[in-house]
Parts: sequence; structure tokens; C-alpha cells
Amino acid sequence: EAFQKSAKESVIVQTQLCSTKLTQNVDLMSLLKWRAAPERIPEILARIMKTGGEEIVKFLQDVLDALFSMFSTEDGNSTAHSGLVFHVLVHILAILKDPKFEQFQPVIEAYISDHFAAALVYKGLLSCVKHCTDMVPSTDRQDPIRKCFQSLGHVFRFIVASRQLFARATGGQNEDSFRVEVHLLFNSFNKMLSYQYKTVLPTQIVFLKNLDSVYPSLVQVMPVMDVAKLVTLTLDSLGMEQEHGRERSRALHRAALLAARAAVTSQLWEDPGSRRLLLPAC
Repeated sequence: EAFQKSAKESVIVQTQLCSTKLTQNVDLMSLLKWRAAPERIPEILARIMKTGGEEIVKFLQDVLDALFSMFSTEDGNSTAHSGLVFHVLVHILAILKDPKFEQFQPVIEAYISDHFAAALVYKGLLSCVKHCTDMVPSTDRQDPIRKCFQSLGHVFRFIVASRQLFARATGGQNEDSFRVEVHLLFNSFNKMLSYQYKTVLPTQIVFLKNLDSVYPSLVQVMPVMDVAKLVTLTLDSLGMEQEHGRERSRALHRAALLAARAAVTSQLWEDPGSRRLLLPAC
């Protein structure tokens, strides 16, 4: 041979993997490019539910954009996959509440205030929260519902941000129907709190612990007195059961007291009118 290999010769190859938005995770890539294969949406969403939080948070804004684009059509109607998309959304929001992802809270805050542009999703989001609440007594699968309640604060941030974008674009159209939908949702909350089944007790506790997280969002789009009335009815729905002599578990008593304490330390308490309304219930 023309070139003989010497025992003293060696070759060293160094490689470096560099990932940009084109993530190396196949499941995330499928989500970000879902329009290329819309028939695979159920499979794509199911795989995202199994993807670790460490991967999702790296591409959080792009993931949320993809989910909201799947959630409704361009004219704001729900799609065949809206319910599944909602469960993926609250799954991700629940992941973000894990202490190890605390540093990503500013990322989602920045997304909502600067990047979120889905002006037509608020109706669908309200409908999904209501559907989850109405499902409480009739399903053994309480975990997705608990994730929804765990994420109420962020879900309402999205609802209100969407409603504000819509109002800005239309000069405040559909304001009455929005308030009606919020009232109907709180009616569902109150009914859900009245159930006595043991299986729903942990779900009720998660709801009560996270109820106050919706106040800051709601007071941006509704008079503080209206929000206080809704909260008063919710707290009273717990009190009425006690008057009827039904025994309440210690855990639910504790959650109810925490909900009352959250009300008296919230911005609702700062308004004299709403304070007078809330005081008897608390």
C-alpha cells in the first residue's frame, strides 16, 4: 500500500451537540411541528404527558404557543382535541409548581404579559374548567381534575389575558356573557364542594387551597364587589353543610379555614364594601 499506518499515529475526533429551538427530543419536535401531521395530535399530546419537566421548561414558550394553536380554531371554536389539550396544559402548569422549577416562574409570567396572543381561548378555557368541576362526582380519575385546580391561578391568568385581548380588539364586546360564564363556573364550584363522597375529598381540598389564586386576575375584569359576592357564596356553600349537621372531615375544615384566611388577607378585603360582604362568611 502507498500509505502504511504507523503504530505511533492516532486520530482524535471531538464532537459537540448544539441544540437550538430544534430540540433533539422527538416528542417535543412533533408537538412544535404538529401542523405537519394534524392527524397525529392525540398521539403527540399523549407523548407530551410522559415527557419530563426538564425538557418541557427549556421550550416552554414554544410549547404553550403550540398548545394554544391546537386548542381552538382561528375563529375561536373548539376543536376535537380541545379537552385533551387542556389536560396537557394543566399538566405542564402543575409541573411548574414543583419547587425545582421555581426559577421558570418568571418565564411563564413574561409569556402571559408579553407573548400570549390567543384572544379567543377564554371561553374554551372557562368551559374546560367547568367541565372538570362538573366531572368530580362521576369519575374515579380525580388526578387530572386536581391538576386543573392546582393550576387555577395560571389558568385564570390566561382566561383574563385572553378576555382583555378580545375586549381590546372588539371595544368590549360580550362583557355580559363573560360575567355570566364566570358566575356559572362558580355555581359549579359550589356544587362540587357540597359532595360528601370520600373519593372527592382530596379534590375539594386542592380546590380550596388554590381558590384565592384566581382573585388577582378576576378583579382586573370584574368589579371587586362582584368577585367578593362569588367568593362569599363559595365560602357559604361550606358553612351551609355544617348548619345541616353533616360531619366534615378535619382536613376539609382546615382547608375551609385556610380559604377564609386567604380571603381576609387578599385584595378583596381591602375594599370596604367587599369586606362587609365577606366578613360574615369568614
